[in-house]
Amino acid sequence: MTIRKLSAGLLLMSLGACSLAPGPYLDRSRLDQTVEPTYASEKYPVKPIDIAYFAEERAAVQPSRCPLTCLTKAERDNYAYRVGINDQLTVIVWDHPELTGGGGGGGSTPPPLPQGNAGNSAALTPGSGSITSSVGVEGGLVVRVANNGTIFFPRVGRVKVVGLTAQEIQQLLTQRISKSIRDPQLDVRVSGFNSQVIQMTGNVRSPAAESITDLPLSVVDAINRAGGAQPDADLQNVGITRDGKRYLVDVAALLETGDPQQNVILKDGDIVDVPDRSNSRVFVLGEVVKPTSLPMNRGKLSLADALTGASGLDVKTGDPRFIYVVRGAINPALAPVTQPTAPAPVPVAAKANVKDSALVPLVYRLDMTQVDAIMLMTRFELQPRDVVYVQVASSARFNRFLDQLTPTIQTIFFTKELVNP
Repeated sequence: MTIRKLSAGLLLMSLGACSLAPGPYLDRSRLDQTVEPTYASEKYPVKPIDIAYFAEERAAVQPSRCPLTCLTKAERDNYAYRVGINDQLTVIVWDHPELTGGGGGGGSTPPPLPQGNAGNSAALTPGSGSITSSVGVEGGLVVRVANNGTIFFPRVGRVKVVGLTAQEIQQLLTQRISKSIRDPQLDVRVSGFNSQVIQMTGNVRSPAAESITDLPLSVVDAINRAGGAQPDADLQNVGITRDGKRYLVDVAALLETGDPQQNVILKDGDIVDVPDRSNSRVFVLGEVVKPTSLPMNRGKLSLADALTGASGLDVKTGDPRFIYVVRGAINPALAPVTQPTAPAPVPVAAKANVKDSALVPLVYRLDMTQVDAIMLMTRFELQPRDVVYVQVASSARFNRFLDQLTPTIQTIFFTKELVNP
């Protein structure tokens, strides 16, 4: 009878153990858990990380494609700055000082005019935030492009110049002034670049507005003008917003490999944002010494780096034969095709329409018991938001079960000893 009473007491105590035991506890009586989670029933193939995988990867590598217009030698040679509103022009009419403020007369040679960025030093100063600059040249007449796109020049009157290059303006003024001056010789240069501006934001040292000059402004030039990128900047995913659409540019690939297909030429109104590395992380979970999330360095992180960052495998519980890399991918059977086959610009915003059901995991497995796997893990490059998971060994799972069962067995044993000493 005593044993039965004692057993009943232990049973009642075990039922109320959750309310009496210390530690965090969530009252589930106020939670509606009638809806059970659903999971996909299909099985996902596991790709081994071996020599065959790298052979297939090399065969599947596609050449990079410029998302917009990139700076090449041909683009640089064909580039021409077109004058806009508020730009300033310097005009010299040789041998007619009355037209150019007293210079250029008597065959004297005026000082050289500014070329390219030399005429826009304010825009090149990191952190100045200034987008207005003008350099008056001694002996030249400096005129500003009015809001209606015209300039006033003596003996010519109002001339519409907006949208023209300096050479085209020179030809136009020469044609107009030739009615009053025989064989005029003109020189026209842009001395103040104020009409075309891009915005530089994000993780750069001096975010500011930057002017576009008569030299093509690429995304790398814009970052350098802003003082360079911060140490935690993610140069692999630099965004360029144009006409309400955001495009991704891999500046890291440009700096490391010199890939010209990533050096985009910027246009008026572009917004360049350099994000941080918060979205370029890799998660290391499972049987490692220190489960953690690791930032990628310029978009690069190998599987060996990830395991080293987590202090390696737990030698007591980890199974080195089953190291998984789980990567999210788009299922083409469920997701709409957002990237055309033709080399046309594809904005990043188009990916926002992809439904979550279209995401399927790609699973890779590494067997560290093989001698070549130790070498291959240093060459397996991870991607942002990959999950590295180290499987628990079967013996460790059995030992954990025994750890949970042992206190119950000990309680029953000591209870019996107290009843029947």
